[in-house]
Amino acid sequence: MLFILGVVMILVTGAAYWIVGSSRRGNAKVDPLDRPFRAPEMLELDAHLDEIALDELRRLEKQLTQYVASDVGHVLLISRSPHGIALELSDGRRLALGGVSQSTHHLLITRVAKDELRPAHVHREAFSYRLLLRGRAGAETEVHARHIALDPERGTSWPR
Repeated sequence: MLFILGVVMILVTGAAYWIVGSSRRGNAKVDPLDRPFRAPEMLELDAHLDEIALDELRRLEKQLTQYVASDVGHVLLISRSPHGIALELSDGRRLALGGVSQSTHHLLITRVAKDELRPAHVHREAFSYRLLLRGRAGAETEVHARHIALDPERGTSWPR
C-alpha cells in the first residue's frame, strides 16, 4: 500500500511540474517586445525609421572620415565626458570618444604632453572604432573606442 501511495505521489508531483512548466514555457514564447508594433502601418513606420537612422549613422561616419583625412588640428586638451573622453583640437573642433579604457586615457595624457597628436585615420570595426593619432615626430598611437562623435566647430550650433 505504501508503495502505491508513493507511486501516486510521484505521478501527481510530475503532472503538476509538467503543467506549471508548460505554462511557463508558453509564457516565455510570447514576448511583447519581440514585435512592439503589430499594426502594418506601424511596422512600415518602424522599418522606415530604422532606414533613416542607418542613413544618418553613415552620413556622420562619412563626415568624420572626411574631417580626419583633411588638415586637422592637434590635441590641445583631453577632458572627461560622461561616457568617455573628449579631445579638444586646435582647429576648434572636438572629438568625443565613448567607451575608452582608463589606461588609454592615461596614455593619451602622457603622449599629448610630449607630442602634438593629430587624428590621422579613423576606421570602423565590427562594434567599435579605431582612431589613429600621429605625433609631430611621426610616432603613432591607436585609440579604440565604442563610439566617436565629431562636434561642430565653435560658433556653430547643432541642428535641432
